[in-house]
Amino acid sequence: MKNPFETQQTRARKEFKALGRAQKHDISEAELVQEMVKDMAKPDSAEAIMQAASAVMYMSAVKGGQTPITDAVNRCLAKKRKENPSTGLDPNPA
Repeated sequence: MKNPFETQQTRARKEFKALGRAQKHDISEAELVQEMVKDMAKPDSAEAIMQAASAVMYMSAVKGGQTPITDAVNRCLAKKRKENPSTGLDPNPA
């Protein structure tokens, strides 16, 4: 049973540690994906494989210091600001 008091930050930290353990023990991303799809609704579907692979790739990128969602949001806001300068959208909030 999952801990209902676990925070998003705690779960993210657990995922980062798990990636580190996988690397330390030479568990490939393909092996991780194969295990992850076993817990999905349609484990034999291409969609499950794509979702699992995307999750591994995303968490690996974040663990490596990238911020793909933040970068994309900032570009979207910058584009909107160019299209309509009166909105006052700030792509880099404090």
